[in-house]
Amino acid sequence: MMKTLMLSLIAALGVGMAARAEGPRPFLFLKTGEKFATQEIAAPTVSGLTAYIGEKIAGTTNAFEPRVMNDPVKAAEFSGKSKPALGIVTAGFYLTYAKTLGMEPVLEVKRVGVKEERYVLVARKDGVDDLTKLEGKMIATPLAGEQRYVVGVILQGKTGEEVRLQQTMDAEGSVFDLAEGSKKAADAVLLETGAWDLFKDDPDSGGKLKVVYRSEELPHDLVVVFAPKSDAMNIDKLKQVLKDMSGNADGQKVLQSIRVESFTDIDHDRLAKAEKLFYGK
Repeated sequence: MMKTLMLSLIAALGVGMAARAEGPRPFLFLKTGEKFATQEIAAPTVSGLTAYIGEKIAGTTNAFEPRVMNDPVKAAEFSGKSKPALGIVTAGFYLTYAKTLGMEPVLEVKRVGVKEERYVLVARKDGVDDLTKLEGKMIATPLAGEQRYVVGVILQGKTGEEVRLQQTMDAEGSVFDLAEGSKKAADAVLLETGAWDLFKDDPDSGGKLKVVYRSEELPHDLVVVFAPKSDAMNIDKLKQVLKDMSGNADGQKVLQSIRVESFTDIDHDRLAKAEKLFYGK
């Protein structure tokens, strides 16, 4: 009996040591092309969210460790090696790597002050006035790392496949260069509607530019879980915890820090439409 008890104790200690050695699982926070979405700058803020989630669903604030990135290719490489448990990613990243990384979307993100997720394509008033004339031209956008999503979903294939995307982490600066006719300016700039609203009524910059194209409403950023799913990861509980955040003071404080109004149910029709466009169906 003593031998049996000892073996049981050793086994229990072994399980506990393995769990501690495994440590917190990564939580991927990806915002493609956002210059401030880096581990050094944003991880301390995102850690408030991961601590909140960990405490609510795993009983410890150290269950998850934030990994903040702005490059989708590097994010995919990281996810393949480090196996994050869950994350918040762009719709373009999800559509590109869903099968490879085994991502399952569970909720979408409603950002503070953003009623609809849309992009506009702007050009000089004396420049192109039709998407079909942009084939072979250069478009500056923070989403250059998600080319298939930009061309197929946002622009709906209307520019042709030969359009070139120029990476910018300063969309406003790219718009200013375009307005001023800078030699380094792209032929057009694709940016969020909210960012364009800062320029459109400005007589110096906005007065020299025009909107060539306005996208349809796009999928929001998504909360996803990655394969292999942990047995301890209760998806229904995770969803409820996130949806309840906007209804309590502690949750609201965390949401405000990451500029999120709430986590809501996925608009599956909108996501399915984007998926069809992405795959050219």
